[in-house]
Amino acid sequence: MASPDACVEDKVHRIFLDFMTKVARYDELVDAGKKVLLKFHQEVEHFRRPKLLTESSAIIEIVKSNYSDRMRSYLEAGCTHHDEIIQNMNRLHAYQEKLNDHINKAKLLLEELQFLEEDVYSAALTASLSSSRNTDDCPDHDNLTNVCSEDEQQPEDWLDGAVSFASVIVLVHNMLKMDYMMQEKIVKAFWVKTSSSEIEGYCQMWDLRPYIDDNVMQLAWQLVP
Repeated sequence: MASPDACVEDKVHRIFLDFMTKVARYDELVDAGKKVLLKFHQEVEHFRRPKLLTESSAIIEIVKSNYSDRMRSYLEAGCTHHDEIIQNMNRLHAYQEKLNDHINKAKLLLEELQFLEEDVYSAALTASLSSSRNTDDCPDHDNLTNVCSEDEQQPEDWLDGAVSFASVIVLVHNMLKMDYMMQEKIVKAFWVKTSSSEIEGYCQMWDLRPYIDDNVMQLAWQLVP
C-alpha cells in the first residue's frame, strides 16, 4: 500500500500532467484563432481595395474600348459588384463569430486551469503539513534519524517536487490569463471600420504573445515525462 506521502506526490504529478495537457489545447486554440484573424484581415483588405485607377491612360483606353452596360454598371457602383459585397460581408461576419467562439472556448479552458491550480495548491499544502509532521515524529538522535531515513524518501525531496510543480502551474496560468485578456480585447476591437494598420498590429501581437515567457514554458514542458 502506498504511503500518504507517495499518494500526495502522485496526485500533484497527475494534476500537473492534466494541466499541461490543457495548456497544449489552449495553444492549439491560439493558433487556430490566429488563422481566423489573418483571414479576417485579408477579407477587410479585399473590401477596401482601391477603385479603378481611371487616371491611368492604359486603363482609360481599355474602358473606352469596352464601355459596355456591364462596364458602366461596374464603374457606377464604385468598381464593385453587389453580390461580391454581400459575400464579403457574410465572410467577415462568419470570421467575427469564429473569433468570438475562440474567446468562449479559451475562457472555459482557463476556468479548468483555475480549478487545477486550486487543486495543486491544496495538494502542496497537504504535502507541507505532512512533511512537518514527519520531521516532528522522527527523533533527533543520529542513529534513529538514519533508521527513519532508510526506509522512506526524505520529506524534503517530494515536498520540493510538489512545490515546484505548484509554482510552475501558478506561473503558467497567470501568463495564459494575461494572454487571454489581450486576445479578448483584440476581438472586441475588431470590425470592418478598424484601420488596416491597427488590424496589422493586432495580428502581430496575437502572434507574438508578449505575456508568454518562453523560458517558463520551456521549463514547464521539461517537467513533462
